[in-house]
Amino acid sequence: MNKLKQAARWCGRHLVPTCYAVYLAAVLAVGLCGFAADSILRAAGKLQTVELSAADFEPVNLAEEGDSWRSQTADPQLLYHADGRVLTVRAELSFDADQGELDLYYTEAPGEDFDKYRRVWAVRQADGSYLYKLPRTHIDTLRLDPGSAENLGITIGRIWLNEPVGLAGYFDLSLNGLFRLAVYPALAAAAMQYLLSVWRDARRKANGKGSC
Repeated sequence: MNKLKQAARWCGRHLVPTCYAVYLAAVLAVGLCGFAADSILRAAGKLQTVELSAADFEPVNLAEEGDSWRSQTADPQLLYHADGRVLTVRAELSFDADQGELDLYYTEAPGEDFDKYRRVWAVRQADGSYLYKLPRTHIDTLRLDPGSAENLGITIGRIWLNEPVGLAGYFDLSLNGLFRLAVYPALAAAAMQYLLSVWRDARRKANGKGSC
């Protein structure tokens, strides 16, 4: 019991580094568990890489022009009925002008509408392709928005679902991920310090009343 109290006091005195250590440990645990789980699924044949082309998708607001496409509105879409586990989507896309946002929407059950709460953004890869990472959930339908501009020329190459990624791919090393790593533990420490100060003040007042 004394050791637990000593550990609690030490954490209280070193709240900021403790929060960073806990957050980093959680990030590492989630990444390693994801890597292990996917490795098991691949070995069992339950998570397979699928290579697709534009012909496998249902185009919306897109007109075919030979080997390429042209957006008819500022909301071109490519729909694909996945009905299974999809963890990553990597697409070869090129454009004849500024394409704007490249979003990937998904639904988890038949009949659901696409909305901003089930959306991921593209990360440009070294080879020029675009990678999307999806949450670990059942995916019913994917909606790839290849741009957000009208009259945009779009060349759609190969599209891969569930490509194997190395261990590093299970950790968010993007600017957003590094921002969260830098800021979230500090915010948690500040909130805990505030709550501790409120609790100590309340305790002192209670002790003061009790001694009168």
